[in-house]
Amino acid sequence: MLSAQKTFENDNLKALSLFTGAGGLDIGFHRAGFNIVACIEIEPLFCQTLKRNTGRYFPEDCRIICDDVRHIDPACLGIDHVDVIIGGPPCQSFSAAGRRVGGVTGVLDVRGSLFEHYCHFVSYFRPRAFIFENVRGILQANKGRDWQEILARFASLGYSLFYKVLDAADYGVPQHRERLILVGIDGGIFLFPRPTHGEDSPDHLPYVSAYEAMKDLQPEDEPVYDYGGKYGKLLQEVPPGMNYHYFTKEMGYPEPIFAWRSRFSDFLYKADPDKPVKTLVARLGRYSGPFHWKSRKFTLAEFKRLQSFPDDYELAGTLNAQLQQLGNSVAPRFSEALALALRAQVFEEQQEAQLLPGNYRLSFDRRKSIKARHTRLKRLAVEDKAVLQPPLFAYSGVHNPLPDLQVQTSNADQIEESVYYFRYTSAKKRFALKEGEALSAGTFRFEFRRCRDILHIHVSKGTMILSDMAPALEYQLVFRFPLRDGIKKVLCSLWTTSGNDVPLAWDAIELALRKYSNYHSLMDIYGHFTEPHPIFSLTCALKNKPADPIMRFAAYFADFGHTMTVLPAEKLKQIMGLESPVDFLETVKDLRQLRFDVRVHETNLTIPQGMFRCCYPFTLSIDKQISVSWKEREHGNHRLVL
Repeated sequence: MLSAQKTFENDNLKALSLFTGAGGLDIGFHRAGFNIVACIEIEPLFCQTLKRNTGRYFPEDCRIICDDVRHIDPACLGIDHVDVIIGGPPCQSFSAAGRRVGGVTGVLDVRGSLFEHYCHFVSYFRPRAFIFENVRGILQANKGRDWQEILARFASLGYSLFYKVLDAADYGVPQHRERLILVGIDGGIFLFPRPTHGEDSPDHLPYVSAYEAMKDLQPEDEPVYDYGGKYGKLLQEVPPGMNYHYFTKEMGYPEPIFAWRSRFSDFLYKADPDKPVKTLVARLGRYSGPFHWKSRKFTLAEFKRLQSFPDDYELAGTLNAQLQQLGNSVAPRFSEALALALRAQVFEEQQEAQLLPGNYRLSFDRRKSIKARHTRLKRLAVEDKAVLQPPLFAYSGVHNPLPDLQVQTSNADQIEESVYYFRYTSAKKRFALKEGEALSAGTFRFEFRRCRDILHIHVSKGTMILSDMAPALEYQLVFRFPLRDGIKKVLCSLWTTSGNDVPLAWDAIELALRKYSNYHSLMDIYGHFTEPHPIFSLTCALKNKPADPIMRFAAYFADFGHTMTVLPAEKLKQIMGLESPVDFLETVKDLRQLRFDVRVHETNLTIPQGMFRCCYPFTLSIDKQISVSWKEREHGNHRLVL
């Protein structure tokens, strides 16, 4: 709940809002007595939300301008002057989500360059102050170069600049939401508001917990819900305050389901009622938290409380669209604290405003570091207790090859055998054959033969007799910990001559994971490519000479170290053993069609032109668990031919 409307000596301080969104930043400034003269927002649905709340949380005569800020001439707005400009350009190109999809594009992305248009408005109106809000990831984008560029551009306008990362929970919001706040003033010093809650507050007032913020909205004797879907049954097991990490080996789960850091931190995240929740995000997947401690989704009314929006604030659109607007917003209680600090210092209001000393270091980063060390120690303790023999390998960012495994088996060693038939219509589409269905072209046989703790997988054409030929490629996976059924090694042989069939070998390995463990995908045993935590070692042996170009590619990137590297286009031709001229981008497209996650500048702006990266040592799941869509960009008529 926001504070009651205050009265001020000067209630005619004009503020212009850019990139307004649902208006979270503006609500706080309005409560602090600023007159929001206009809001500029490109999304029509967000503009509907703003219009519904004029006269209550915006002035009655506030202009809602639904347009792209890049196309607006400030001189045509008919506004004579403004005292403050506020806004937070879209942050996706600097966010953690951006890092997880392959790098922070930052100012290279059109969304990351919108600060230039913010500067244009500041340059035209010359307000006495401006507030620029963004995610803290902006500080590290492209090794800090983007932030230095942004600072230099604002400094060129002649403003004194002050910036700090602040946590909304420190200001009474029941949510840990860290944001970078840049304040520019026309001369002088600006001090940020002192926290009202937490360790850095004057009276060490406890944080506002999730339950405290919404206790009047909680039904009495509410049952624990049975959340549906593929992973829904797991939610009841998750302790409050935890997420999918609860089901990892590192946290002591007896039959692990996920690898450490293989998902976003909000996956299966359940809120702790006695603490603020983690950051609310804009786009909520089916298993994206925070979930209520009763194993259900929070209601819209509860989400408003977690984001400190007024109960009667009207949001346009569907429920998902309303939640997205809330997740994109600045928490109004937090923005009100910023606005009051601005009034006290820049506009010399005679009011109480407790401020932080300029060199004060807030404690939340230190607390996070302590928590991370505690989690690491817990993981190590669990690992030491669980491992009864030395690890088979240690991953240090480079591949540790293992010797070829020579396996002698007898009928007495064989525990079980399973055979599966699939018809592939393309690299991305397959159908399981029904019992008695005739084999035909495009049909493949997956044979699983388990011998003690080793699983042998043979992938071949459905009608092929394996004794008539030798395999073309063999993968060997050695697990750091045995899988659920005691399997320590997987040996997968591909008995075809076409490199186009390499994805089938990985399909068979993934099928084995589901059969012999609780893991659902290769991601669950490897982790995300930006921070892999593999629980297996991998080698790949080519048996045919000369080897198929795609098989050569697959073998090269079976080395974990090679997936960590961005390579020049010329290296692709060398890896694949190609002699005739090849079109670089067309070759990359062909590999991506086979589900190799190959990234180039056309798919990720952080990769330089003429470079590429293969992100995983395996092909992506045929279930399309992550997107590998190709985004064409204009580069004239130039084509890179190798």
